[in-house]
Amino acid sequence: MKSTVRICLNALLTLSLTSSTILAFSPNTVILSNTNANVNAKLQQPPQTSTPISPTQLNLFGGLFGGNEKQNTDPSIPKRLFSIPCTQIKSGGLRFALGLFLIGQQGTPVKGSWKANQADDGVLDMFYVDNTAMFSLILDEESKAIHVDRYGLESSLQYQLQESLVLHRLLDEIQTLALEGEEIEDANRLIVFEDPETAVENARKGLPARAEE
Repeated sequence: MKSTVRICLNALLTLSLTSSTILAFSPNTVILSNTNANVNAKLQQPPQTSTPISPTQLNLFGGLFGGNEKQNTDPSIPKRLFSIPCTQIKSGGLRFALGLFLIGQQGTPVKGSWKANQADDGVLDMFYVDNTAMFSLILDEESKAIHVDRYGLESSLQYQLQESLVLHRLLDEIQTLALEGEEIEDANRLIVFEDPETAVENARKGLPARAEE
């Protein structure tokens, strides 16, 4: 009798353990099956392509090469090419002399290349034929200085070459008026440089190297 009971108990215990094993592993089996299905589904999907990001969007070169600097987009704001400090400027006579000089440069390098004009404020303007830029000669009697400014956001290469040629000649003329004629006293000159030794030389540093004529 005891043997029979023991056999029955062993059978029930075995059956219980088997059911528990099935119940314990059934959830994992389902999860694994679902996971495999998800992986297979992703593998069957076409690969997703990403939109390339430009260096501008990444700002990759901004910090290295000055890309963050704001560029001038206002055509009314000039670029100063050079200034000549003076101790004396007789603007009326100097404007007349330099105005005649610029009129004589209107045909450089060919007739009609430039157009000289005197503005209402006494500034001498030079317009180039391609209309990409112009320069202004300013005789500032109050601050005792001569300034040359360029207007134009996208001056052509041809303009820059011809501008350089005319401005080097202009500096020659200014130097002649300021320094030639040792017998002329400073009080009688149209212009007197603050530093006669370096005034024109420093102004030329703001221009491209002078081309051979």
